[in-house]
Amino acid sequence: KTFCVVAEADRIRSEYRQANNKLNDLQSKISELQKKLKQDFGKEGEFFSLYDQCFERRQQKYVYKVCLYKDSTQEEGHSSTRLGSWEGFLDDYKSIKFQNGDHCWNGPQRSLKVRLRCGLKSELSDIEEPSRCEYAASFWTPAVCYEERAKELQAQLDALRAGAIVPSHDEL
Repeated sequence: KTFCVVAEADRIRSEYRQANNKLNDLQSKISELQKKLKQDFGKEGEFFSLYDQCFERRQQKYVYKVCLYKDSTQEEGHSSTRLGSWEGFLDDYKSIKFQNGDHCWNGPQRSLKVRLRCGLKSELSDIEEPSRCEYAASFWTPAVCYEERAKELQAQLDALRAGAIVPSHDEL
């Protein structure tokens, strides 16, 4: 009889551990989703699809890695230098700032400013160091193309209102 009670207690403890693990997993997922919901995804949510994505670019002897909503690094061989942590969007969603990277030798902490450009696919390019330990790059993405197209259409509309001739398409 004692053996049955011990076996039953072991079974119940095992079920409790399994249920507790599932609960912890669910709480972790809820926490991740709450963190994600607090992020700024742009005026129209245009940057939502880029959440937790990383983009790399090999330039000279370095590989630059930018993880949106997280951090940026400069890698050479097996060593990695942090260029900064995600600080958010600047200039009405025209650029992104990463700050508080690794310290430069006898210098400031590294930082990276990424200019957002309209492109057919999301890719990192044109990485440079215009000032000591301050990096700049371009990030091409369809997520910002709506604004450029809207500006083109607005210019056409303004030209029409002003009585200017706007180039038209001749289908044949």
